Amino acid sequence: MFKSAIRNHKLNSKNMSKETKDNVKTERLWTRGFIALLLTQFLVAFNDNLFRWLIIPIGKCTSGWSENPTRIITLGGICFLVPFLVFTPYAGYCSDRFSRNRVIVGAKIAEVVVILCGIAAIIAHSVSFMMIVLFFLGAQSAFFSPAKYSSLPMAVPESRIAEANGLYSATTLGACIGGQFLGGFLFDQTTRFNEQSQPILDSGGTLHWYLWAAALLTVAVLGLITSLFIPHFKAAAPETPFPRNPCTQIFRDLRFLISHRALFGIAMASSFFWGLATLAQSNTDFFGTKYLMVSQTHAMVLLVIITIGLAIGALLAGRISRGQIMMSLVPKAAVGIIFFAVLLGLTPAVRTGGSLSSPLSLSYIYAAVFLFLLGAAAEMFDIPLQAAIQVRAPQEHRGRILAAYNFFSFLSMALFMVFFGILTDKNSLGLSGAGVWFVAAVITVPVWFAARKAWQRA
Repeated sequence: MFKSAIRNHKLNSKNMSKETKDNVKTERLWTRGFIALLLTQFLVAFNDNLFRWLIIPIGKCTSGWSENPTRIITLGGICFLVPFLVFTPYAGYCSDRFSRNRVIVGAKIAEVVVILCGIAAIIAHSVSFMMIVLFFLGAQSAFFSPAKYSSLPMAVPESRIAEANGLYSATTLGACIGGQFLGGFLFDQTTRFNEQSQPILDSGGTLHWYLWAAALLTVAVLGLITSLFIPHFKAAAPETPFPRNPCTQIFRDLRFLISHRALFGIAMASSFFWGLATLAQSNTDFFGTKYLMVSQTHAMVLLVIITIGLAIGALLAGRISRGQIMMSLVPKAAVGIIFFAVLLGLTPAVRTGGSLSSPLSLSYIYAAVFLFLLGAAAEMFDIPLQAAIQVRAPQEHRGRILAAYNFFSFLSMALFMVFFGILTDKNSLGLSGAGVWFVAAVITVPVWFAARKAWQRA
Protein backbone atom coordinates (compact mmCIF):
# COMPACT_ATOMS: atom_id res chain seq x y z
CA MET A 1 0.00 0.00 0.00
CA PHE A 2 2.76 2.45 0.91
CA LYS A 3 5.30 1.23 -1.65
CA SER A 4 5.10 4.02 -4.25
CA ALA A 5 5.03 6.79 -1.67
CA ILE A 6 7.98 5.37 0.25
CA ARG A 7 10.06 4.87 -2.92
CA ASN A 8 9.51 8.54 -3.83
CA HIS A 9 10.57 9.54 -0.32
CA LYS A 10 13.80 7.57 -0.54
CA LEU A 11 14.69 9.13 -3.90
CA ASN A 12 13.88 12.63 -2.67
CA SER A 13 15.96 12.13 0.48
CA LYS A 14 19.00 10.98 -1.51
CA ASN A 15 18.71 13.86 -3.97
CA MET A 16 18.31 16.54 -1.33
CA SER A 17 21.44 18.68 -1.73
CA LYS A 18 23.12 20.99 0.76
CA GLU A 19 21.83 23.96 -1.28
CA THR A 20 18.26 22.71 -0.91
CA LYS A 21 18.69 22.34 2.83
CA ASP A 22 20.06 25.87 3.04
CA ASN A 23 17.05 27.17 1.10
CA VAL A 24 14.73 25.55 3.65
CA LYS A 25 16.25 27.74 6.35
CA THR A 26 15.60 30.95 4.37
CA GLU A 27 12.09 30.21 3.05
CA ARG A 28 9.48 31.89 5.20
CA LEU A 29 7.09 29.74 7.22
CA TRP A 30 5.24 32.35 9.29
CA THR A 31 3.30 34.00 6.48
CA ARG A 32 0.11 35.98 7.12
CA GLY A 33 -1.94 33.22 5.51
CA PHE A 34 -0.39 30.51 7.65
CA ILE A 35 -0.87 32.46 10.90
CA ALA A 36 -4.52 33.23 10.07
CA LEU A 37 -5.18 29.59 9.13
CA LEU A 38 -3.46 28.45 12.31
CA LEU A 39 -5.57 30.71 14.54
CA THR A 40 -8.83 29.92 12.76
CA GLN A 41 -8.24 26.17 12.92
CA PHE A 42 -7.32 26.45 16.60
CA LEU A 43 -10.61 28.18 17.43
CA VAL A 44 -12.69 25.78 15.30
CA ALA A 45 -11.20 22.72 17.01
CA PHE A 46 -11.51 24.39 20.42
CA ASN A 47 -15.24 25.07 20.03
CA ASP A 48 -15.99 21.65 18.51
CA ASN A 49 -14.43 19.95 21.53
CA LEU A 50 -15.86 22.40 24.05
CA PHE A 51 -19.42 21.81 22.84
CA ARG A 52 -19.02 18.05 22.42
CA TRP A 53 -17.39 17.43 25.81
CA LEU A 54 -19.88 19.71 27.54
CA ILE A 55 -22.99 17.95 26.21
CA ILE A 56 -21.63 14.40 26.65
CA PRO A 57 -21.41 14.58 30.50
CA ILE A 58 -24.71 16.50 30.50
CA GLY A 59 -26.27 13.63 28.54
CA LYS A 60 -24.70 11.06 30.85
CA CYS A 61 -26.64 12.50 33.83
CA THR A 62 -29.94 13.03 32.00
CA SER A 63 -33.02 10.89 32.55
CA GLY A 64 -33.22 8.07 30.02
CA TRP A 65 -29.50 8.27 29.19
CA SER A 66 -27.74 7.81 32.53
CA GLU A 67 -28.20 4.02 32.65
CA ASN A 68 -25.79 3.40 29.76
CA PRO A 69 -23.15 6.19 29.67
CA THR A 70 -21.23 4.78 26.69
CA ARG A 71 -24.34 5.22 24.52
CA ILE A 72 -24.17 9.02 24.69
CA ILE A 73 -20.43 8.92 23.87
CA THR A 74 -21.05 6.72 20.83
CA LEU A 75 -24.08 8.70 19.64
CA GLY A 76 -22.26 12.01 20.08
CA GLY A 77 -19.34 10.77 18.00
CA ILE A 78 -21.59 9.45 15.24
CA CYS A 79 -23.68 12.65 15.06
CA PHE A 80 -20.51 14.70 14.68
CA LEU A 81 -18.90 12.41 12.10
CA VAL A 82 -21.82 11.51 9.79
CA PRO A 83 -21.96 15.01 8.19
CA PHE A 84 -18.38 14.55 7.01
CA LEU A 85 -19.60 11.54 5.00
CA VAL A 86 -22.82 13.13 3.74
CA PHE A 87 -21.39 16.50 2.69
CA THR A 88 -18.02 15.34 1.35
CA PRO A 89 -18.85 15.87 -2.37
CA TYR A 90 -20.17 19.38 -1.76
CA ALA A 91 -17.21 20.28 0.45
CA GLY A 92 -14.76 19.14 -2.24
CA TYR A 93 -16.73 21.03 -4.89
CA CYS A 94 -16.71 24.27 -2.89
CA SER A 95 -12.99 23.95 -2.11
CA ASP A 96 -12.10 23.70 -5.83
CA ARG A 97 -14.86 25.88 -7.33
CA PHE A 98 -14.56 28.93 -5.05
CA SER A 99 -11.83 30.86 -3.32
CA ARG A 100 -10.93 28.77 -0.29
CA ASN A 101 -10.77 31.72 2.08
CA ARG A 102 -14.40 32.52 1.24
CA VAL A 103 -15.42 28.93 1.96
CA ILE A 104 -13.69 29.18 5.34
CA VAL A 105 -15.41 32.48 6.22
CA GLY A 106 -18.78 31.01 5.19
CA ALA A 107 -18.19 27.99 7.42
CA LYS A 108 -17.34 30.28 10.34
CA ILE A 109 -20.54 32.31 9.89
CA ALA A 110 -22.48 29.04 9.94
CA GLU A 111 -20.68 28.04 13.15
CA VAL A 112 -21.91 31.15 14.98
CA VAL A 113 -25.50 30.35 14.01
CA VAL A 114 -25.14 26.68 15.00
CA ILE A 115 -23.62 27.57 18.39
CA LEU A 116 -26.59 29.85 19.14
CA CYS A 117 -28.87 26.88 18.46
CA GLY A 118 -26.63 24.74 20.66
CA ILE A 119 -27.02 27.14 23.57
CA ALA A 120 -30.79 26.90 23.19
CA ALA A 121 -30.58 23.08 23.10
CA ILE A 122 -28.62 22.86 26.35
CA ILE A 123 -30.89 25.33 28.10
CA ALA A 124 -33.89 23.24 26.96
CA HIS A 125 -32.03 20.18 28.33
CA SER A 126 -33.00 18.14 25.28
CA VAL A 127 -30.39 15.52 24.42
CA SER A 128 -32.02 14.92 21.03
CA PHE A 129 -31.80 18.64 20.21
CA MET A 130 -28.15 18.66 21.34
CA MET A 131 -27.37 15.77 18.99
CA ILE A 132 -29.04 17.59 16.08
CA VAL A 133 -26.94 20.67 16.79
CA LEU A 134 -23.82 18.50 16.99
CA PHE A 135 -24.72 17.13 13.54
CA PHE A 136 -24.85 20.65 12.09
CA LEU A 137 -21.65 21.60 13.89
CA GLY A 138 -20.06 18.65 12.12
CA ALA A 139 -21.60 19.84 8.83
CA GLN A 140 -19.93 23.25 8.96
CA SER A 141 -16.64 21.56 9.90
CA ALA A 142 -17.04 19.26 6.89
CA PHE A 143 -16.95 22.28 4.56
CA PHE A 144 -14.14 23.89 6.53
CA SER A 145 -11.86 20.84 6.48
CA PRO A 146 -10.89 20.42 2.78
CA ALA A 147 -10.69 24.21 2.36
CA LYS A 148 -8.22 24.57 5.25
CA TYR A 149 -6.02 21.63 4.23
CA SER A 150 -5.89 22.57 0.55
CA SER A 151 -5.04 26.17 1.53
CA LEU A 152 -1.98 25.12 3.53
CA PRO A 153 0.28 24.34 0.51
CA MET A 154 -0.69 27.78 -0.90
CA ALA A 155 0.18 29.57 2.34
CA VAL A 156 3.67 28.12 2.98
CA PRO A 157 6.61 27.02 0.79
CA GLU A 158 6.59 23.36 -0.21
CA SER A 159 9.88 22.74 1.60
CA ARG A 160 8.25 23.80 4.88
CA ILE A 161 5.01 21.84 4.43
CA ALA A 162 5.89 19.00 6.84
CA GLU A 163 6.97 21.52 9.49
CA ALA A 164 3.79 23.52 8.90
CA ASN A 165 1.71 20.35 9.29
CA GLY A 166 3.47 19.62 12.57
CA LEU A 167 2.63 23.08 13.90
CA TYR A 168 -0.87 22.85 12.42
CA SER A 169 -1.55 19.55 14.17
CA ALA A 170 0.10 20.68 17.41
CA THR A 171 -2.02 23.83 17.68
CA THR A 172 -5.15 21.92 16.67
CA LEU A 173 -4.46 19.34 19.34
CA GLY A 174 -3.73 22.14 21.80
CA ALA A 175 -7.20 23.44 20.98
CA CYS A 176 -8.61 19.97 21.61
CA ILE A 177 -6.90 19.99 25.00
CA GLY A 178 -8.40 23.35 25.88
CA GLY A 179 -11.85 22.48 24.56
CA GLN A 180 -12.00 19.09 26.27
CA PHE A 181 -10.77 20.41 29.58
CA LEU A 182 -12.94 23.54 29.54
CA GLY A 183 -15.98 21.45 28.59
CA GLY A 184 -15.44 19.15 31.58
CA PHE A 185 -14.61 22.07 33.87
CA LEU A 186 -17.70 24.05 32.88
CA PHE A 187 -19.83 20.94 33.37
CA ASP A 188 -18.51 20.62 36.93
CA GLN A 189 -19.05 24.32 37.60
CA THR A 190 -22.60 24.40 36.27
CA THR A 191 -23.91 21.09 37.67
CA ARG A 192 -25.27 20.15 41.09
CA PHE A 193 -23.60 17.17 42.84
CA ASN A 194 -24.69 14.93 45.71
CA GLU A 195 -22.65 14.06 48.81
CA GLN A 196 -20.82 11.28 46.92
CA SER A 197 -19.65 13.82 44.32
CA GLN A 198 -21.94 12.27 41.70
CA PRO A 199 -23.97 14.64 39.46
CA ILE A 200 -27.64 14.97 40.40
CA LEU A 201 -29.92 13.62 37.70
CA ASP A 202 -31.04 16.28 35.15
CA SER A 203 -28.94 19.04 36.72
CA GLY A 204 -26.12 19.07 34.13
CA GLY A 205 -25.29 22.59 32.95
CA THR A 206 -28.26 24.19 34.72
CA LEU A 207 -26.31 26.13 37.37
CA HIS A 208 -24.88 29.48 36.15
CA TRP A 209 -25.49 28.39 32.55
CA TYR A 210 -24.29 31.75 31.22
CA LEU A 211 -20.69 30.62 31.86
CA TRP A 212 -20.65 27.93 29.17
CA ALA A 213 -22.93 30.00 26.90
CA ALA A 214 -20.49 32.93 26.94
CA ALA A 215 -17.52 30.61 26.33
CA LEU A 216 -19.11 28.92 23.30
CA LEU A 217 -20.24 32.15 21.67
CA THR A 218 -17.00 34.03 22.33
CA VAL A 219 -14.84 31.34 20.72
CA ALA A 220 -17.14 31.15 17.67
CA VAL A 221 -17.03 34.92 17.10
CA LEU A 222 -13.24 35.08 17.57
CA GLY A 223 -12.85 32.33 14.96
CA LEU A 224 -14.97 34.31 12.51
CA ILE A 225 -12.77 37.38 13.06
CA THR A 226 -9.50 35.49 12.48
CA SER A 227 -10.90 33.91 9.29
CA LEU A 228 -11.29 37.40 7.80
CA PHE A 229 -7.48 37.78 7.82
CA ILE A 230 -6.88 34.73 5.60
CA PRO A 231 -5.65 36.11 2.25
CA HIS A 232 -7.54 35.56 -0.96
CA PHE A 233 -6.59 32.33 -2.73
CA LYS A 234 -7.56 32.06 -6.38
CA ALA A 235 -10.11 29.33 -7.11
CA ALA A 236 -8.23 26.21 -8.19
CA ALA A 237 -10.86 24.93 -10.66
CA PRO A 238 -13.68 27.49 -11.18
CA GLU A 239 -15.19 25.37 -13.97
CA THR A 240 -15.94 22.46 -11.61
CA PRO A 241 -19.58 21.38 -12.12
CA PHE A 242 -21.99 21.25 -9.21
CA PRO A 243 -22.44 17.67 -7.91
CA ARG A 244 -26.17 17.19 -8.52
CA ASN A 245 -26.05 13.60 -7.33
CA PRO A 246 -23.96 13.48 -4.12
CA CYS A 247 -23.67 9.68 -4.14
CA THR A 248 -22.37 9.67 -7.72
CA GLN A 249 -19.92 12.46 -6.91
CA ILE A 250 -18.65 10.65 -3.84
CA PHE A 251 -17.91 7.56 -5.96
CA ARG A 252 -16.21 9.72 -8.60
CA ASP A 253 -14.00 11.38 -6.00
CA LEU A 254 -13.19 8.07 -4.36
CA ARG A 255 -12.42 6.48 -7.73
CA PHE A 256 -10.23 9.46 -8.60
CA LEU A 257 -8.26 9.05 -5.37
CA ILE A 258 -7.98 5.29 -5.81
CA SER A 259 -6.59 5.83 -9.32
CA HIS A 260 -3.65 7.66 -7.73
CA ARG A 261 -2.26 4.52 -6.12
CA ALA A 262 0.42 6.14 -3.94
CA LEU A 263 -1.99 8.80 -2.63
CA PHE A 264 -4.61 6.13 -1.95
CA GLY A 265 -2.16 4.13 0.18
CA ILE A 266 -1.26 7.23 2.15
CA ALA A 267 -4.93 8.12 2.61
CA MET A 268 -5.76 4.64 3.92
CA ALA A 269 -2.93 4.73 6.44
CA SER A 270 -3.90 8.19 7.67
CA SER A 271 -7.58 7.17 7.82
CA PHE A 272 -6.61 4.32 10.11
CA PHE A 273 -4.89 6.83 12.39
CA TRP A 274 -8.04 8.96 12.65
CA GLY A 275 -10.19 5.93 13.37
CA LEU A 276 -7.80 4.75 16.06
CA ALA A 277 -7.65 8.28 17.50
CA THR A 278 -11.45 8.30 17.77
CA LEU A 279 -11.39 4.94 19.55
CA ALA A 280 -8.69 6.21 21.94
CA GLN A 281 -10.55 9.45 22.68
CA SER A 282 -13.81 7.67 23.49
CA ASN A 283 -12.07 4.95 25.47
CA THR A 284 -10.02 7.41 27.53
CA ASP A 285 -13.22 8.88 28.99
CA PHE A 286 -14.68 5.40 29.57
CA PHE A 287 -11.35 4.09 30.89
CA GLY A 288 -11.05 6.97 33.35
CA THR A 289 -14.57 7.01 34.76
CA LYS A 290 -15.38 3.26 34.75
CA TYR A 291 -11.99 1.52 35.12
CA LEU A 292 -9.85 4.01 37.03
CA MET A 293 -12.98 5.28 38.85
CA VAL A 294 -12.07 8.99 38.76
CA SER A 295 -14.35 12.01 38.38
CA GLN A 296 -15.38 13.46 35.02
CA THR A 297 -12.88 16.29 35.47
CA HIS A 298 -10.01 13.87 36.08
CA ALA A 299 -11.11 11.76 33.11
CA MET A 300 -10.87 14.97 31.07
CA VAL A 301 -7.35 15.43 32.43
CA LEU A 302 -6.45 12.07 30.87
CA LEU A 303 -7.89 13.29 27.57
CA VAL A 304 -5.77 16.41 27.92
CA ILE A 305 -2.67 14.29 28.60
CA ILE A 306 -3.10 12.08 25.52
CA THR A 307 -3.73 15.20 23.45
CA ILE A 308 -0.57 16.82 24.81
CA GLY A 309 1.25 13.68 23.70
CA LEU A 310 -0.28 14.06 20.23
CA ALA A 311 0.84 17.70 20.10
CA ILE A 312 4.39 16.87 21.19
CA GLY A 313 4.52 14.06 18.62
CA ALA A 314 3.35 16.47 15.90
CA LEU A 315 6.05 19.00 16.78
CA LEU A 316 8.73 16.31 16.87
CA ALA A 317 7.63 14.85 13.53
CA GLY A 318 7.56 18.32 11.97
CA ARG A 319 11.02 19.11 13.31
CA ILE A 320 12.52 15.79 12.20
CA SER A 321 10.91 16.14 8.77
CA ARG A 322 12.06 19.71 8.18
CA GLY A 323 12.74 20.12 4.47
CA GLN A 324 11.42 16.69 3.48
CA ILE A 325 8.69 14.15 4.16
CA MET A 326 10.00 11.44 6.49
CA MET A 327 7.93 8.39 5.53
CA SER A 328 10.40 6.24 7.48
CA LEU A 329 8.69 7.48 10.66
CA VAL A 330 5.46 5.62 9.80
CA PRO A 331 6.45 1.98 10.56
CA LYS A 332 8.58 3.04 13.54
CA ALA A 333 5.71 5.02 15.08
CA ALA A 334 3.33 2.08 14.49
CA VAL A 335 5.56 -0.03 16.75
CA GLY A 336 5.22 2.65 19.44
CA ILE A 337 1.42 2.62 19.14
CA ILE A 338 1.31 -1.16 19.61
CA PHE A 339 3.75 -1.13 22.53
CA PHE A 340 2.09 1.65 24.53
CA ALA A 341 -1.45 0.36 23.88
CA VAL A 342 -0.42 -3.01 25.34
CA LEU A 343 1.06 -1.29 28.41
CA LEU A 344 -2.20 0.63 28.88
CA GLY A 345 -4.09 -2.66 28.70
CA LEU A 346 -1.98 -3.85 31.63
CA THR A 347 -3.07 -0.93 33.86
CA PRO A 348 -4.04 -2.27 37.33
CA ALA A 349 -7.81 -2.08 37.92
CA VAL A 350 -9.12 0.25 40.66
CA ARG A 351 -11.65 -1.09 43.18
CA THR A 352 -13.32 1.62 45.29
CA GLY A 353 -16.71 0.16 46.16
CA GLY A 354 -18.58 2.81 44.17
CA SER A 355 -16.84 5.94 45.44
CA LEU A 356 -14.41 8.00 43.35
CA SER A 357 -10.72 7.19 43.21
CA SER A 358 -7.87 9.66 43.76
CA PRO A 359 -5.96 11.00 40.73
CA LEU A 360 -2.82 10.35 42.80
CA SER A 361 -3.35 6.58 42.68
CA LEU A 362 -0.65 4.45 41.09
CA SER A 363 -3.02 3.24 38.36
CA TYR A 364 -3.99 6.78 37.36
CA ILE A 365 -0.37 7.98 37.16
CA TYR A 366 0.68 4.84 35.27
CA ALA A 367 -2.15 5.38 32.76
CA ALA A 368 -1.34 9.08 32.35
CA VAL A 369 2.30 8.35 31.45
CA PHE A 370 1.49 5.79 28.78
CA LEU A 371 -1.43 7.78 27.36
CA PHE A 372 1.05 10.62 26.77
CA LEU A 373 3.51 8.28 25.03
CA LEU A 374 0.74 6.66 22.98
CA GLY A 375 -0.36 10.07 21.76
CA ALA A 376 3.18 11.06 20.77
CA ALA A 377 3.74 7.84 18.81
CA ALA A 378 0.37 8.15 17.04
CA GLU A 379 0.97 11.68 15.80
CA MET A 380 4.47 10.84 14.56
CA PHE A 381 2.74 8.13 12.52
CA ASP A 382 0.33 10.56 10.85
CA ILE A 383 2.29 13.78 10.22
CA PRO A 384 4.37 12.40 7.30
CA LEU A 385 1.19 10.97 5.76
CA GLN A 386 -0.69 14.29 5.96
CA ALA A 387 2.22 16.22 4.44
CA ALA A 388 2.62 13.69 1.63
CA ILE A 389 -1.02 13.76 0.53
CA GLN A 390 -1.12 17.59 0.52
CA VAL A 391 2.09 18.02 -1.47
CA ARG A 392 1.55 15.21 -3.99
CA ALA A 393 -2.12 15.91 -4.78
CA PRO A 394 -2.40 17.85 -8.10
CA GLN A 395 -3.27 21.50 -7.41
CA GLU A 396 -6.28 21.56 -9.76
CA HIS A 397 -7.79 18.46 -8.09
CA ARG A 398 -6.50 18.93 -4.56
CA GLY A 399 -9.95 19.74 -3.16
CA ARG A 400 -11.45 16.56 -4.66
CA ILE A 401 -8.60 14.39 -3.42
CA LEU A 402 -8.71 15.88 0.08
CA ALA A 403 -12.49 15.54 0.14
CA ALA A 404 -12.18 11.85 -0.78
CA TYR A 405 -9.45 11.46 1.84
CA ASN A 406 -11.75 13.16 4.37
CA PHE A 407 -14.52 10.73 3.42
CA PHE A 408 -12.27 7.75 4.16
CA SER A 409 -10.98 9.39 7.36
CA PHE A 410 -14.40 10.16 8.77
CA LEU A 411 -15.85 6.85 7.61
CA SER A 412 -13.02 5.24 9.58
CA MET A 413 -13.83 7.43 12.59
CA ALA A 414 -17.54 6.57 12.41
CA LEU A 415 -16.84 2.85 12.07
CA PHE A 416 -14.41 2.93 14.97
CA MET A 417 -17.02 4.78 17.04
CA VAL A 418 -19.54 2.00 16.34
CA PHE A 419 -16.78 -0.53 17.03
CA PHE A 420 -16.17 1.12 20.40
CA GLY A 421 -19.87 0.85 21.22
CA ILE A 422 -19.86 -2.88 20.37
CA LEU A 423 -16.72 -3.50 22.42
CA THR A 424 -17.99 -1.75 25.55
CA ASP A 425 -21.77 -2.18 25.50
CA LYS A 426 -22.96 -4.41 28.32
CA ASN A 427 -25.30 -6.24 25.96
CA SER A 428 -22.47 -6.96 23.47
CA LEU A 429 -18.85 -7.75 24.32
CA GLY A 430 -18.79 -5.63 27.48
CA LEU A 431 -15.02 -5.09 27.50
CA SER A 432 -13.39 -2.88 30.12
CA GLY A 433 -11.35 0.19 29.18
CA ALA A 434 -8.18 -1.87 29.57
CA GLY A 435 -9.56 -4.52 27.21
CA VAL A 436 -10.17 -1.90 24.53
CA TRP A 437 -6.48 -0.88 24.66
CA PHE A 438 -5.49 -4.49 23.94
CA VAL A 439 -7.83 -4.49 20.94
CA ALA A 440 -6.26 -1.23 19.69
CA ALA A 441 -2.82 -2.85 19.84
CA VAL A 442 -3.95 -5.95 17.94
CA ILE A 443 -5.60 -4.07 15.04
CA THR A 444 -2.49 -1.88 14.60
CA VAL A 445 -0.25 -4.90 13.94
CA PRO A 446 -1.37 -5.41 10.28
CA VAL A 447 -0.86 -1.69 9.58
CA TRP A 448 2.67 -1.84 10.99
CA PHE A 449 3.38 -4.97 8.95
CA ALA A 450 2.17 -3.33 5.70
CA ALA A 451 4.17 -0.14 6.33
CA ARG A 452 7.31 -2.10 7.20
CA LYS A 453 7.07 -4.32 4.12
CA ALA A 454 6.46 -1.33 1.85
CA TRP A 455 9.49 0.46 3.26
CA GLN A 456 11.77 -2.57 2.82
CA ARG A 457 10.69 -3.18 -0.79
CA ALA A 458 10.77 0.45 -1.95
